[in-house]
Amino acid sequence: MTTDVAIRDTELELVHLSPLICMELAAGLSTPEGVRAKYDISEDQWLRLKDNPTFQKMMNEATLTFSGDMNAGKRIIKKAEILLEESLPILHKLMVAPEASSGTIIDTVKQLAVLAQKTGRQGGDGGAVGPGFNVQIEIHSTGKEGVYIQGN
Repeated sequence: MTTDVAIRDTELELVHLSPLICMELAAGLSTPEGVRAKYDISEDQWLRLKDNPTFQKMMNEATLTFSGDMNAGKRIIKKAEILLEESLPILHKLMVAPEASSGTIIDTVKQLAVLAQKTGRQGGDGGAVGPGFNVQIEIHSTGKEGVYIQGN
C-alpha cells in the first residue's frame, strides 16, 4: 500500500505539462514554489516535471519568448494575455453563481464575448466594420461657435 501512494505522489497529469506554467515562470509572474502551490504539484512531482523533455522544451520556448529581442510592449501584452487566461475561470464562476444577478450574468457574458472577439470586427480607426453607420455633423455659423452632432 505504501508503494501505491509513493507512485501516485510522483504521477504527473496532463495539466502539469502546460505551456501556461512555463510562460508564468519565464515571464516572472510566478516562482517555482508559487506554481507548485497553484497547481498542487508535490516536490517529487516537480522534480519529475523538470526532467520531462516536453516540459523542458516548453520552458525553453517560453524563456526565448521573454528574453528575446521582443520589445517591452509585446512582453506586456503577452503577460496580460497569460493573466487574462487565468481570469476566465473567475468569470465563469461569476456567470453561473446561483446568487448572481441578471445584470452580473449579462455583463459577464458581454465581457466573455469581447474576450472571444465575438462582438464584431473593428476597423483600423476603431469603428465597427459591417452593418450600421456613424454620422458626424458639424454646423458652423459666422461669428458663432460650431455645433457638433454625433450619432451611431
